[in-house]
Amino acid sequence: MRRLPRLAGYCALALLLAGPASAEEATEAAQAPSDLWLLYQQAQDQDPRILSAEAAARRAEYQEREALGRLLPQLSADSRLTRTNYISEFSETYYGGEKYSVSMSQVLYDAPVWQSYQRSRALSEQYASQGLHDIQGATADLVQRYFDVLAAQDSLELIQAEKRSVERNLERIQSLYKRQLASITDKLEIEARLDRLRSDEIEASNRIWVTREGLAEVIGRPVYEQLERLIAQPKLAATFELENYEHWRDLALANNPLIQAKQASVNAQRAAKKEAFGGHMPKVTMQLSSQKSNIGSENAPSPRTESNVAALSIQIPLFSGGSTSARSDAAYESMLIARQELESSRRQVFKEVRTAYMNAQSALSKVEAGTVALRSAAKAREAAEKSFLYGINNAVDVLDRAREQYSAERDLLEAQYSFLLSYVVLKRWSGNLSEDDLQQINTLLDIHTVEYAAETTG
Repeated sequence: MRRLPRLAGYCALALLLAGPASAEEATEAAQAPSDLWLLYQQAQDQDPRILSAEAAARRAEYQEREALGRLLPQLSADSRLTRTNYISEFSETYYGGEKYSVSMSQVLYDAPVWQSYQRSRALSEQYASQGLHDIQGATADLVQRYFDVLAAQDSLELIQAEKRSVERNLERIQSLYKRQLASITDKLEIEARLDRLRSDEIEASNRIWVTREGLAEVIGRPVYEQLERLIAQPKLAATFELENYEHWRDLALANNPLIQAKQASVNAQRAAKKEAFGGHMPKVTMQLSSQKSNIGSENAPSPRTESNVAALSIQIPLFSGGSTSARSDAAYESMLIARQELESSRRQVFKEVRTAYMNAQSALSKVEAGTVALRSAAKAREAAEKSFLYGINNAVDVLDRAREQYSAERDLLEAQYSFLLSYVVLKRWSGNLSEDDLQQINTLLDIHTVEYAAETTG
């Protein structure tokens, strides 16, 4: 017992010595940058939607195996050992008894049991396809949340760059105003613009934390580290083949897991209808049994006997009060419902594919137009600065042109994010979103600092 305090002291000392190193390692881990692929790998183990979908698919597989077990031989064994005190009018005796038996039954024909297995197989396929659909949806959602963080970060940096530009221009206008070379109107308007930018900066900063919380929700941990960003001027049109709408529609019709899940649901309901109708059919079962015993009626002693029986059991249902027919009719209506859900899902998939395709096309056009608009805005800003030096424009005009350039840069980045997200959504609804697609997008990301040309204003 005397060793316990000394041992506790050694443990405390070891923890104190290990504490700073552990904290330092945690800080380094928190500062390590992350990219889309790394977060995707973490989400596979932490996203509740993915884990739930995988568990549902495994459960359906076990239920299918359970249904199959009812078609296979059923074996059972039984043993009984007795010690009997027998009292009669003339005597009292003690004797022991033994009884051993083994039996096997095998279904030869049972329509409900067979159709129950077919229904379980279809349900297993349904949950597997539904799980794949949910996992691909979670993957597309992760890409959306990742780019939301990048867009929020771009917005904050653009606001901060514009704010620095306005601050420099305000200093210049204040200097000119003191020498009566600038109007009070320009000075007040620039001050008001600076105040608005400070307010926008607070809102943009909050948005970054909100979007990072969105990532944390699916990753299962806080996301404080730096995220890799889209490289400058990515070759989107050359990297991703957009094909045409018919190409994606045919892929969706053949591969979309939601359609496959609904088709499996129809098959399951069709099997359920046959299972219910099978209540009208006879059942044939073969039974084999063997028994050894020296126990008679009411546990009376008996000579040791052995019996081996082979039996063929045939059960023919005659009348069940109409419940079998009603159950069959209800299963038929359930099958009709499943068919309508299949048609509804097919229409939804076609709509989502067309929408994603049109959004991808539109975003690609916006990228091309945004690139031209950014160059034009940069030239307009440079012209405004020169005009200001010659006294043709005032400082507010220069800031307006700078703001237009910031807006053009923001629109270009958003168009690039929109194309990548639309492409992921298109791949998802066409049923062939894979890890290779994420790795392809990930090659367009790296760690770098974005330089905004308009920040040199003033």
